[in-house]
Amino acid sequence: MSFIRLSSFKSSAELVSNILNWVCPECGGKMGGRGQEFKCQGRCQTDWREVWSLIQLRRFPGSASTFA
Repeated sequence: MSFIRLSSFKSSAELVSNILNWVCPECGGKMGGRGQEFKCQGRCQTDWREVWSLIQLRRFPGSASTFA
């Protein structure tokens, strides 16, 4: 996994909320588009898919594959 820097500490709930609302947790840019649901279209261009999967794995152990 590449290093992801967050300008300020964000809780898992904040990350999930941002991703679900298609707002990049890092730069506030828009996310999404066909086939790029987890990719920031703004300044940082971060792909949040791996972070999303890790959060879901912690929240729902054993069922992370249903969220990927």
